[in-house]
Amino acid sequence: MSNVIVPRRILCAEDNPDICELIAAILTEYEVISVSGLTEAAEKFRPGEFALAVLDYHLLDGDGLTICRHIRKTDQQIPIVFITGDPDLSIEQVLAAGGQFLIDKGSPRFIDELIDSAERLLNEQPSLATS
Repeated sequence: MSNVIVPRRILCAEDNPDICELIAAILTEYEVISVSGLTEAAEKFRPGEFALAVLDYHLLDGDGLTICRHIRKTDQQIPIVFITGDPDLSIEQVLAAGGQFLIDKGSPRFIDELIDSAERLLNEQPSLATS
């Protein structure tokens, strides 16, 4: 039986680079790859190379729902967390696009919710061992 190496990278698609830096400071055991737009996220994402995707709803050249659907076409396993300050994005939209969590950036518990959801999703990933 051979083991596939579990990816230790997080894709952070966010138009505010400070948020990606915050995620890197919180989840120090991961390398955070920051992108600010839809096009750049689509170029960087490769199935199996990331342990988690953190997507903002509003990106420089599109929205997180679009990149989420793009990711889901090629990778059904990667956990996806949405973060936004936009009250118009609903958990139903996130789930329909293939995401698992929606976190409000304006929440006083934003950091705690981000840590909790990331740890939960990263620990729930199925074994990537192959025979």
